[in-house]
Amino acid sequence: MTNKIATENDWEKLHTFFSRVYRPHHPLQNRDFWKWQYGNQNFGRSFVCLNEDGEIVGHVGASFGGGYAWIINVYLDAEFRGQGILGHLYQMAREYYPLAATSANKAGLGLYRNMGWYRYCNLQRYVLINPRWQSLPVDELIQPIAPEIHFKKPDGHYWDQPCLASHQFADGSNAIVQVKQGGIRAVDIHSLNHFTEQVWTLGFKWIDYVSSWNDKTNKTLENSGWALDYESKIPWKLDPLVENEMAEISYLSEEPLPKSFVVHRSYSDHGRIGSI
Repeated sequence: MTNKIATENDWEKLHTFFSRVYRPHHPLQNRDFWKWQYGNQNFGRSFVCLNEDGEIVGHVGASFGGGYAWIINVYLDAEFRGQGILGHLYQMAREYYPLAATSANKAGLGLYRNMGWYRYCNLQRYVLINPRWQSLPVDELIQPIAPEIHFKKPDGHYWDQPCLASHQFADGSNAIVQVKQGGIRAVDIHSLNHFTEQVWTLGFKWIDYVSSWNDKTNKTLENSGWALDYESKIPWKLDPLVENEMAEISYLSEEPLPKSFVVHRSYSDHGRIGSI
């Protein structure tokens, strides 16, 4: 067995592995997406285990953000479990930054519990529906729209993500654009009222925002009529990465995080869920 950092030279083996363990059209089956996620050591790394035939049988991904290595895309073939392989791959990630994670599924939560990680209050999602469309049923709220605008991509690595439509607003706010579902997914909000007015002017029917419980922006949203996820008609996962699978929007860390630490939407892959 060999553990290593994957490079683009391993793409054919990576593609075979991702095609085997993920549903068709998963973003990691796209070479450009893999390069964006893991091809630059400043933003992420892909740690793999190869069997004696040189085939990839295990993978641990790490997305770097906020001074942490956010663990994602963890999978190990069943026949190799219980041999300490994931521990070795996690150690390779740990050499870059302290470890953390979000959007862990049931198996992931069990793994982190066994590893003694800290689990925090679930990430919070807020939703605001355009007052003009407030009374529409959900199936109409998530219908495509056709705004007459040339979207301006914000600067930064997060926005270079393949297949991700985005827009930089005049007030400095930025967001993921989902015209096929009629909504905007805010990443950074600067002037809330100005941002909201711009979104409604473009004809979008809803906005959502995801962050950790201690984000001071949350209080501003609550005071402005934004609803928490469970109170809203707009589903979080419009197109989940794993079909028919739910994931807790929890975040966890191997060591305690500072009380003031806020989980930004660009960290890990929780901001991408439902966007591709």
